[in-house]
Amino acid sequence: MAVTENGPGGNHRGKLGNVVYYMLNGKNVSREIGVTTKPPTELQLKYRMETKLCSGLLRRLLDFINTGFGIQAIRARDNAFNQAVKYNKKNIIKGSYPDLEIAYDQLLVSKGPLKPAQNWSVTPIPVGLQYSWDTDPGMPWPEATDQVMMLAWFPKQEKVFFTLFGNSRLSGGDVLEISPSLQGEYMETYLSFIGANRKQLADSTYTGSFNAESPEILQINS
Repeated sequence: MAVTENGPGGNHRGKLGNVVYYMLNGKNVSREIGVTTKPPTELQLKYRMETKLCSGLLRRLLDFINTGFGIQAIRARDNAFNQAVKYNKKNIIKGSYPDLEIAYDQLLVSKGPLKPAQNWSVTPIPVGLQYSWDTDPGMPWPEATDQVMMLAWFPKQEKVFFTLFGNSRLSGGDVLEISPSLQGEYMETYLSFIGANRKQLADSTYTGSFNAESPEILQINS
C-alpha cells in the first residue's frame, strides 16, 4: 500500500500495484517491480540451497526451537525461528555446491549462558535413550534446579522426539522415550538445560549419531 504524504499533491511512499515509491537523495522516486529474466548465478543458487536446507530442518524442529531460542528471540525482539536460522545457517552447511548437506555436529537447538552438560553419555536402552551427565550433591542453587532438554532427530523419516522440561540437573540423568519402530533407525541427538524459571538456557550439546550407515563413535565425551 502506498501512502501520500502532505496531502494529495505530496510525495508517495510504499507500494501501489507493481510500483514502489521511495525517497532517494532527497527526491521522491519510483520503480516498477518486475520479474528478472536473467538466470541465477551459482552464488545465488548456493545461497538458496543453504537457506532451504537450514530452514527446512529448523521448521521440523520448531516445537523445540521455540523454547531453545525463545529467550534469545525476546532479547532480539524477533521470533525464535529467525534467531535459530541466523545462528545456524552460517555454521551447519558443509560441502561444495551443489553437494551441500547438514553438519549435524554443528547444529544448535538451544542457546544461552547456562553451563552445558559435563561428561555426558548417551546409551540406547529398550525404551529409547538414556542420557547421563556429571552431578554434585553440593551443586549450588539455582543450577541444581535446571531441567534437562533432550532431542533425537531422524533425518530419513523426518521425525523428532524430544523432552523440553525433564529431570533436574542434580538428578544426573533422564530417559528420552522413542517409538519402538524408530529405535533402530539413524538418529542425531542433542542435550541441553533450561532454568527452572524459564529465563535462561544453555547452548545445546551434540551427543552423537546412532545407527548411521557409517557411524562415528561418539557416545561419551572427555
